[in-house]
Amino acid sequence: MEADLRTLYERAAAFHFSEAAIRSLHERVGKALDTGAPTREMEEAYRRALRRYFAGFDTQTRTQLRDLDRRLAELAQAQLNFTAERNVAVKRLENIGAMLGLLDEASA
Repeated sequence: MEADLRTLYERAAAFHFSEAAIRSLHERVGKALDTGAPTREMEEAYRRALRRYFAGFDTQTRTQLRDLDRRLAELAQAQLNFTAERNVAVKRLENIGAMLGLLDEASA
């Protein structure tokens, strides 16, 4: 289902457009909607501009999420490795303590 122009405009208004061209087009569409005079050409140009603008962010954000997921997986693996290493150190300390206890008993 294709969104109507007003819905697209209102949804897009929640974003800050950093590109002057799309910001200007967005303002023109808003004025045309207010006066009831948006043309088919304006609507088509607006839809194309929005698609280009948001498609770029979609690709960028998906790449960012893949990178973050990879980094989180590495972090989880590092945490697992550190936990295992800590458990080994705790067990070693317990064994050393037992050995020192035996030595203390033998020399007493």
